Amino acid sequence: MLVQIAWRNIWRNKTRSFVVIGSIVIGLWASVFILAFAWGLYKNNIDESVNRQLSHIQIHHPEFTNQQESKYVIKNSDSILSILQKEDLVQAASARSITQGMITSPTTVAGVTIYGISPKAEIKQIGLNQNLIAGDYFASGKGNEIFIGEKLTKKLKIKLRSKVVVTFTDINSNIVSAAFRVGGIYKSKNLSLDEVNVYVQKQSLDKLLDLQPSESNELAILLKDEATLESYKTGVQQLAPNGKVEDWKDLSPHLEMVIESFNLYTYIITGIILLALTFGIVNTMLMSVLERIRELGMLMAIGFNKRKIFSMIMLETFFLTLIGCPLGLFIGWLSILILGTYGINIAIFSEGLASYGFSSIIYPELDDQIYWIVAIMCLITALLSAIYPAYRALQLNPAESIRKI
Repeated sequence: MLVQIAWRNIWRNKTRSFVVIGSIVIGLWASVFILAFAWGLYKNNIDESVNRQLSHIQIHHPEFTNQQESKYVIKNSDSILSILQKEDLVQAASARSITQGMITSPTTVAGVTIYGISPKAEIKQIGLNQNLIAGDYFASGKGNEIFIGEKLTKKLKIKLRSKVVVTFTDINSNIVSAAFRVGGIYKSKNLSLDEVNVYVQKQSLDKLLDLQPSESNELAILLKDEATLESYKTGVQQLAPNGKVEDWKDLSPHLEMVIESFNLYTYIITGIILLALTFGIVNTMLMSVLERIRELGMLMAIGFNKRKIFSMIMLETFFLTLIGCPLGLFIGWLSILILGTYGINIAIFSEGLASYGFSSIIYPELDDQIYWIVAIMCLITALLSAIYPAYRALQLNPAESIRKI
């Protein structure tokens, strides 16, 4: 009987009930959408970093990561690379020579990281060919081509086919200078890297560094399925027992921190939205109680004890939440499904986003368990919000309440 009374009570004033339901729907939609947008933003950055910069796994000489000196090489890297490229789990694998140096134009100089790459092997790795905005991807066949980011060209005040001089130290600690011609200008989704990373052919850089063709500073492995990362990493360690094998989480701890902290963001963002929702529920339910003082007094007079009065008001709030919660989550899920397919274009902020490695097109995405977390938090919040109105109802005096107009 108590359930029936509570259900009928919420529809006695449909406008008020729909206001509460609407508040819950909007609050939950906003909560899941903001979370999905935030995760889509960060996931895009993570995917871009892994697929276009770090790869899933990298192999280095144990000292290279700390010292960043070209003399720390992986011996017989060509034989290891040939084995990796034949693996079914591997989408792409490539060997790189890396050194730190200075690039000089006729007007200025800048510090850069010079990557010696194998053009064909890197097509599926860094995707340099897809980011070119001027020039052709190592089409000339000349060994003195260098590919530079658009932001760096502006800093150096150079253009396509301009001549630059690159200076660095070889493995014997000799200072080496070499002239290169800009064969291509690229623009990636991470402008901060565009300003410091330049690319040349590996064989050209190896000669300048005095490295053997079988030696490399880095082996990068991109997997077909990230789910195989942990197990495959163990196998790679056995393949290169003297090398330091790291996955992208080891190479970029801040990306792992983003993933680990996202659950905390879930509680914070949802909590803030539900806190605002709390005031609406408290206000509406309190108004409902004060409008029914005479009715509540009558119920107390005919035998409804305080426990039943309290339960009735809590049930009313529970029913309103039970209607609004699934509806809000469904609208949120539908919005994420549609926008996750077509994306949200925020190109107006593209320059600022690219400075931090974010794309201007965001694809909202949310894990299924987040919906459950938001739903449970909403239910708990609604029930807590009903406690004060229910408490006010318990303070009513039946004799006085019946005479209330």
